[in-house]
Amino acid sequence: MPPLSAQEQDDEQGNNEAENGGAFCQGGAQQQVLADLAFSFRRAAILAAACLVLASATVTASGMYQARMESMNHEKLEEYFAQLQDANASADSYSRPMTESETARLEELRQAYLEQGYFPKKELTLIDSPEKYKKGVAFYAERSTFFLPEKELTDEQLLELIDFKEKREYSLAKISEEIAEGSYEYVKTEPEKDAAQQGRVAQQGTSGTVLGADTATQEWQIAYEGDVSIRCAAVAENGLYVGGFTTDGQARVEYLPYGSGTPETFFEDFAENGEVYSLCTAPDGSIYAGLKGLAVPGAEHGWLPVIYHISPEGTLLNSFTVGEREWNIVDSMATDAQGRLYMRMRMQEDGSYVRIYSAEGELIGNVADDNSYAVQGAGALGQGKDGKVYAAAQAVGDATAGNIAMTLVSVDSESLRFVPVAGGENVVCSADTIYPWKMVAAGVSETADFILWGYNGVDTYRLGETEFTRVQENWEMPCGTEGTCAVLVPDGRILYIGASDGFQGTTADGVEISGKDPAQTVLYYEPLVK
Repeated sequence: MPPLSAQEQDDEQGNNEAENGGAFCQGGAQQQVLADLAFSFRRAAILAAACLVLASATVTASGMYQARMESMNHEKLEEYFAQLQDANASADSYSRPMTESETARLEELRQAYLEQGYFPKKELTLIDSPEKYKKGVAFYAERSTFFLPEKELTDEQLLELIDFKEKREYSLAKISEEIAEGSYEYVKTEPEKDAAQQGRVAQQGTSGTVLGADTATQEWQIAYEGDVSIRCAAVAENGLYVGGFTTDGQARVEYLPYGSGTPETFFEDFAENGEVYSLCTAPDGSIYAGLKGLAVPGAEHGWLPVIYHISPEGTLLNSFTVGEREWNIVDSMATDAQGRLYMRMRMQEDGSYVRIYSAEGELIGNVADDNSYAVQGAGALGQGKDGKVYAAAQAVGDATAGNIAMTLVSVDSESLRFVPVAGGENVVCSADTIYPWKMVAAGVSETADFILWGYNGVDTYRLGETEFTRVQENWEMPCGTEGTCAVLVPDGRILYIGASDGFQGTTADGVEISGKDPAQTVLYYEPLVK
């Protein structure tokens, strides 16, 4: 994604607030729409901006702007709304970063668009596959990807981009209002499903698959045969642990041999209903599971996260609560070579988003954001080849990064500080990577020390190099990013766990839950080198 305009920075702030339990629109109608439609963070952030569009358009924009928005017929409003709802992506992406010149002109033209009625001559092109992109500015709705020409964008092309985004925000707010009022009912467009989406994928691996050089280039698509809405995963030598909850709200951890879609229940003896939100394996083969509890309607207090330490045989070793703030989430976990447990938490008022514990559950220390690095929000921890734990971070102290670009830091358990990955210098990712990596893993080859996946795509990094390398764009993934989790399996392939649809249900206690539909979940083993 290119450097953000002022408006887009506001949208990103709303995105971060969503990740941290913040509110978007103060009105109950918009809040209910967010809940009813199970919006992603991106959609919620856009709705936050769109609420402002409707509330202040007559003050901040020209009458020509307002007339342009109101001139869209209802069919057009529905079209923009459906693009957001049906997209299998958690954020907009771009085929290339914008240049500094383009970014500056984009903001200038946006002001002229809003205040002077300076509009494009035509609309940008819509395409239904990346292969159909030819020239100009085009939008691939399924993955929310803008394709840009290699040459410098013209003013007309920038205006087409601005026009599309303004109309999308306005349409989202208008249709959301109508849904909240009961005057419009949204029915999701169901795409034609292929064999994978229908759960009829041929098993290309076997339950006894041994990963190695002969499997590293193989592409597998395997239907999941269990009944867990999968939130997270962790790798072991011969198989995969997945965590989440059943459609009736029972937390569970399952085990799947590599190449198999048929799970075995590993652990489900949790003290309360909830969702296994994060998993990691320890050097001794034991498993840590982070539980996010489900609150009973009418309860005064929410749950603190509970960490369950489980033996390789599936028996409980110990459990302990973490954090101080209710409704908190342990978003990711990792262990170092010495068996210490590191966890990344949301919603910590003191800024100590990374915590370190002993194997016995004793707090060793907290690592807080500082003037150099910020790790708040949803992001990844992972163990490197050297046995240290690394975190995705924003290099806020690097002025050249525009305070938004991602970098990689190690977590020092002795000084309780974040340390740059390469010799005291920040290695800043490209400006289009502003969303935190959701996976940080040690590479298995000499060409990559780290493999990092997020909503922008897959990056690799080799120690000593001055930059990260993008090896897979998000629109090249075999599934969308919305609700997807990923891990690196021992042969070097990325395993994506995604679903073509979600479910909504209610537990016996009356708690509303939603997640990936187990019946529509597929495991995608994807080679990084083809």
